Amino acid sequence: MTKLEIEQIAAVRKDWYALQYIANPSEAVQLAAVRQNGYAIKYIAEPSEAVQLVAVGRDGYAIQFIAEPSEAVQLAAVEESGCAIQYIENPSEDVRAAQS
Repeated sequence: MTKLEIEQIAAVRKDWYALQYIANPSEAVQLAAVRQNGYAIKYIAEPSEAVQLVAVGRDGYAIQFIAEPSEAVQLAAVEESGCAIQYIENPSEDVRAAQS
């Protein structure tokens, strides 16, 4: 891990909102931010599925900022918050069942 990456992780741990000012954050920086607040995913251009899962695990409503979430991400979101289903286009039967 580089010194810059360590500084970026420290910055997003202090205030996740700082993520929006970091160009091309590493996955470690992304994870540190979404662990603080799932909505930080809004500032990540192409988050990995691992980052998506942490974000929706922290706050199911973060799914609204994820383009084309996998079924696993959808399930994690509705398991965290059933009402997050409103942000999922055409939820599968399994996702609908997990909502309740």
